[in-house]
Amino acid sequence: MFKIKIIVVLLLVFYLVNVSFTDVKYDLNNRKQELNQLYTNLSNKKAEKDKLLKEEKKVRSDLNKIFNFIKKNEKELSYIKIKLVKTEKELKIASDKYCVYNFKKQECTQKFNNQYYDYVRRKMISCCPSELKIRQISLKECFDEYSIADNKHVLVKSDIDKYTKVKSKYEKLKKQQQTLIYRNKQLQNDKQNLLKTTAGKRVKAEQDIQELKNSENALKSLIDKLIKASKDEKQYLKVLSTNTRKNNLPWPVEGQFILNFGKNKHPTLNTNVISNGIKIKTTNNSQIKTVEDGVVVFAGDFRKYGQMIVIDHKGLFYSIYCQLDKILVKENQKVIKQQNIATLGNGKKSVLYFEIRQYNVPENPLLWLKEKK
Repeated sequence: MFKIKIIVVLLLVFYLVNVSFTDVKYDLNNRKQELNQLYTNLSNKKAEKDKLLKEEKKVRSDLNKIFNFIKKNEKELSYIKIKLVKTEKELKIASDKYCVYNFKKQECTQKFNNQYYDYVRRKMISCCPSELKIRQISLKECFDEYSIADNKHVLVKSDIDKYTKVKSKYEKLKKQQQTLIYRNKQLQNDKQNLLKTTAGKRVKAEQDIQELKNSENALKSLIDKLIKASKDEKQYLKVLSTNTRKNNLPWPVEGQFILNFGKNKHPTLNTNVISNGIKIKTTNNSQIKTVEDGVVVFAGDFRKYGQMIVIDHKGLFYSIYCQLDKILVKENQKVIKQQNIATLGNGKKSVLYFEIRQYNVPENPLLWLKEKK
């Protein structure tokens, strides 16, 4: 009878061990699928980034062309303005001369008329021939003076017409260049705004994703060191029983989760971003509690994760609490299940980012936490 009991116990142990290894294999297969999905997302992200870079390069090239156009237009406008000022000066001089010669013509006309009437009157009263001869010479001189003034008046009028046409031409060219500059500057402003929406969003998204990736890699490195330091045969045997904790852990804080584990739509780019944990929105200044007994292996600021606590629950099983306001525990401190370990802040800071990792692989926390009724 005793031997039968021993055989039954051995068979039961073998069954449990086999089931545990089957669970581990299943988890590893899931991780491989998630890794393949991550590679696909990274490939899509790279293609999208290359597309944005190509668009950005084209916009920058267009901006450079527009800048050169504006520079050329402004140079031509400056030249036209100089020519316009010179033409206006020459037109002013010609206009002044025109007035002078016009006045001179009127003066000569008046003088000629007076002398002519006097000459006719003298001739009618039989003035001496010598006096009449002198008056004839004076009339001819007056007429010659008028002719000279008239010729100059005509020449100056021609100059005025010429400079008026030149001025009109330069004013038209000036207006055209000013219109071109205005339009090119508007186009330049539109292109600069387009550059902000393409390059700006791309750079911001790349920075956010890279920072998260750096934080994840650093966290993996930290946990890898912890695993290497604590990995032995006894510890490994405990791994086989860790899955019994699934759907049985208390929530670290009461609230509503607002970010799912796994694929999530990026808020600005048309792609998916992988989240290794969940976010729980709760009330202001909420207390954060540990989900299981364990030892605090990290407590402090950790890059993109902000204030963070990592607790080792043995069996290569870790819980991670991020975006904390105040940390109430220290590294190497032992904690018990449901112990207060931290607090959150107010408003947007009343959100907890929570992860569970096994074998340094992120697990969906909702599969480990107790199902809410």
